[in-house]
Amino acid sequence: MIALDTLYLSAEYQPLIATSDLQIYGFEALSRFRDRHGVSTPPNIIFEQLHSQTSLLSNIEMKAKQFQLEHSDPSLPLFINLDPHAIENNGDHMLELLSTRADLTVEIIENTCINDANLSTRLVSQLKAKQIAVALDDIGAPHSMLSLALLSQVNVLKFDIEWLNQSRSVEQQHLMKALIKFAKDSNKKTVLEGVETKEQLTLAQELGVDLVQGFLFKPQFQYANSSVKLI
Repeated sequence: MIALDTLYLSAEYQPLIATSDLQIYGFEALSRFRDRHGVSTPPNIIFEQLHSQTSLLSNIEMKAKQFQLEHSDPSLPLFINLDPHAIENNGDHMLELLSTRADLTVEIIENTCINDANLSTRLVSQLKAKQIAVALDDIGAPHSMLSLALLSQVNVLKFDIEWLNQSRSVEQQHLMKALIKFAKDSNKKTVLEGVETKEQLTLAQELGVDLVQGFLFKPQFQYANSSVKLI
């Protein structure tokens, strides 16, 4: 069990690169956690622990989004992650906060758990009602499943790194091309995550993906020295 009251919250901004001209389209803000000595704790460990403490999860997610919005570049689109569980107790305040940022896209993950899927669907409806763009994250990840309802409602499709791992599979290529065509026909943007090599970037360009992100493109801003107490 991580002692949350010993941690500080900061943010990292990963660039989203347009495949057409390799210019920075925008950034994805990611929560980062460290102690007073600067030692980092992986975010997934923090959020796994918070899932059993819904009220605390809501409070920390609110603080994280406030920090991410405050330190973001207002001249470029911003993508953020939002756990559907985080708005169960503080939904109105969170939606009000997110509504203050122009060019914002909220990324949600559809889980295999039916309860989580229902929460995601409800969150998409709430965001759309506030005219906030939505991205369906981790499409193709081993833990995810495609929901036709969510697929049709979101503005952005984000493909998991698993597509690159399966890039030699003809069936996978056909499926990805079909999803990309669906996105283009529906006026949705597409993002491929996990791009680490120039060869992978070339593949994304050949597939017609709009945006890429990954270790090939280093984060532009990392607020390791600008942080707030987690609790």
